[in-house]
Amino acid sequence: MLVPDKFVILHLLDIKQAAESLNGIRMEMTDAAFPLLKGLVATTDVVEACKDVNIAVMLGGYPRKEITLRKDMLSTSVSIYKAQALALEEHDVADCKVTI
Repeated sequence: MLVPDKFVILHLLDIKQAAESLNGIRMEMTDAAFPLLKGLVATTDVVEACKDVNIAVMLGGYPRKEITLRKDMLSTSVSIYKAQALALEEHDVADCKVTI
């Protein structure tokens, strides 16, 4: 997906309830001193996460529980991805590539 010598700035987005864990991930990534990691944005704000993004890899969604119907889980996940897609449309670069 990227050339081997291309610097990256990761934008990590999670829900507010996971902000502490997200900060832990940010610290771990920073401490690892990956040579091509130029920067890291860890946030619970969808607009901040989508600003100036060239490549968006959307992982996650609403977790399915035993009593959750598949259609309900998918409906909730779609609303999550829709909010992210709208923020990307408004704040990313013109040629952003997106995968879910």
